[in-house]
Amino acid sequence: MSPREPGAGGDDVTVLKAFAHPMRVRLYYGLRNAGTASVSQLAATVEAPIAQVSYHLHQLHQYGFVEEVPERARDRRERWWRLSGKRVGWDASSVLDAPEAAALATMVRGGAVREQFRLIEEFRAHEKDWDPAWRDAAFMNDGTLELTSDELARMYSELKAVIDRYTAAGARRRPPRPGVERVVYVLHGFPIPGAHER
Repeated sequence: MSPREPGAGGDDVTVLKAFAHPMRVRLYYGLRNAGTASVSQLAATVEAPIAQVSYHLHQLHQYGFVEEVPERARDRRERWWRLSGKRVGWDASSVLDAPEAAALATMVRGGAVREQFRLIEEFRAHEKDWDPAWRDAAFMNDGTLELTSDELARMYSELKAVIDRYTAAGARRRPPRPGVERVVYVLHGFPIPGAHER
């Protein structure tokens, strides 16, 4: 979830309203990380009643962010879901000028950051259970740079190009071959308030 990128769908307020409940942010991440999941699997992931999960999945479906996967169902009662091709994004500068959209953006971003942190903590808690090769390959990196806003935007574009290359490589490996795992990455880049006033 981020400011708008190519492929993001809908106007800013509509996109943000789709995620106007923290449960929908968690379900979005749950589906993104699982690939496909049943309602009962998602309910276990987010620790919520099946009826509540089903309601919020239908809301996300109404906005076009998730789609059913009927071929995975074993019977008519079972529902499986996956993310659609519609990406989540909004124009940060225009959203901040609209009070309703700004409040929604703050809530959605907060939910996304909490979910990112939860995933990081979950990996760290179970890091010892992974093969040494995966433990050594996993990384965490942060730092500070002196950049203009144009340079920051360009840096993100270059990082995104690398991610897109690996995304395309993963898409060509269907079904995944042995040794392939779903990997989470988290990128943030932002100015530090008052850093040059000290």
